[in-house]
Amino acid sequence: MNEIKSVAIIGAGALGLLFAEPIAQKLGEKCYFLADGSRYDRLKDGHFTINGKPEHFNVVSVDSLTDGRVEKPDFIIVAVKNYHLNDIIRLLDAAVSDGTIIISVLNGLDSETFLQDHCPRASVISSIAIGMDAVKEKRDLSFTGSGKLLIGSADNDKKNTALKRLSSFLDFCKIAYEVPDDIQRSLWWKLMINIGMNQVSAVTGSNYGIFHTDRNVQLLMESAMQETIDVAKAAGVDLRDDDIPNWYPTLNSLGADKKTSMLQDIESERKTEVQWFSGRLIEIADQYGIDVPVNRTLFQIIKTKELLYSQPGH
Repeated sequence: MNEIKSVAIIGAGALGLLFAEPIAQKLGEKCYFLADGSRYDRLKDGHFTINGKPEHFNVVSVDSLTDGRVEKPDFIIVAVKNYHLNDIIRLLDAAVSDGTIIISVLNGLDSETFLQDHCPRASVISSIAIGMDAVKEKRDLSFTGSGKLLIGSADNDKKNTALKRLSSFLDFCKIAYEVPDDIQRSLWWKLMINIGMNQVSAVTGSNYGIFHTDRNVQLLMESAMQETIDVAKAAGVDLRDDDIPNWYPTLNSLGADKKTSMLQDIESERKTEVQWFSGRLIEIADQYGIDVPVNRTLFQIIKTKELLYSQPGH
């Protein structure tokens, strides 16, 4: 089995940095951030701080791949926002070769399909990042829990060659992961968490500590999650009612002063991923004739917040 000896990370946000740290400790400069244009210019010095410790990462321009100065990676981690996927097609085209393994740590249901459609030569392994409480401000990343990855092939074949190569590499880097029996259930489970946690935090301004203790915010979270379960059941996905209470041990392990990524986006007046959370759920719910009033309301509030801070002169 071919070992993974080089890794490109596309996206230097919280999760990109979170995974870059243990991988770079093993691979050195063969773990690099891949960027182009103004994004490369901003990142090229490679200097970041992680939990108060200065770190330096290799940053490679897409031109270095296309002209052969840098070898193409064996493994690509896509860690951008959903609305930036179309922007990274040039990077993917330059980086992918036959058998390249790709995972996406994006939220939502659709990034793996996008990547496989645009990178037919690659082996796209479904992935869900859970249990992280990472917060990134400018060049500084802080976290108390590094969480774990759930990984699997689209057909849940645990003997999949790319999956076995990836598992061996994650073991080598000491990155926690699991291979669930049903990766589609895991994808929907993470969607349920994002719909409940991210959206409710975005409209209420609540950090994880509020979710640990306040029953009002918990009930709002649970209502949004239950609608996700109802839609998943209609779609033939094995989400379960007890997935809500079973979420609390993980929730309570997250740093009380940390915040969801969507709340960070709202506070920084950035575009959110609400279209891939409640927006996507509403689309699927409509297909099955299921009412999702909590998610419709959360969607409308978050889109209004985005509209207000995007106004000229704001």
